[in-house]
Amino acid sequence: MKRHWLRSLLLGASLALLLGGGLAMAQGLPYVTVEKHCVNCFLEGAVPGEDNINTIELGGYEVGDYTCLLWTVDSQTFVDSCVTAVSSPPSEISLAWPCEFELMPFEVSFLEGDLGPANVIDTYLGQHTIEFRLEDPPGTVVGKDTASFLVAEVCEVEFVPEPGTMLLLGSGLAGLAGYATLRWRTRE
Repeated sequence: MKRHWLRSLLLGASLALLLGGGLAMAQGLPYVTVEKHCVNCFLEGAVPGEDNINTIELGGYEVGDYTCLLWTVDSQTFVDSCVTAVSSPPSEISLAWPCEFELMPFEVSFLEGDLGPANVIDTYLGQHTIEFRLEDPPGTVVGKDTASFLVAEVCEVEFVPEPGTMLLLGSGLAGLAGYATLRWRTRE
């Protein structure tokens, strides 16, 4: 083991350089993130609360970049627009979702003009998918990112049986180890 210290040192340095280079390359790429992966809609006449609001963050662009936003709800186009960015990132959109459909034009501060719904959807309930991309020149994609979230009447918390899963995995591995030991002993 002592003879291979130089190899280990070189491998560690190479990995550090690769990771550092990857992080440097990742900066400057467009990204889109969502605060919640499921958000409750609110009923007509109700005041939206924290459960009804989702924040979408767009970043990784500079002033003057040609940015495009494609937003679909269950594969139906909600927003499809390309404009020039006029303010510095990141930009956030916080929206509350009504259970009954109503036209909700919204303004995104980093873009020139308004992004309004394409007016082909009939409900906000369903899987929202957002694709944010940079084009340079327009029509040539130089980077993109996607995020998605669900708008539902009630967001049910998924039950993840973490301890049970670990117990099953551990007992399965122990069983395989025991079986391998028995086979090894019978060979002798």
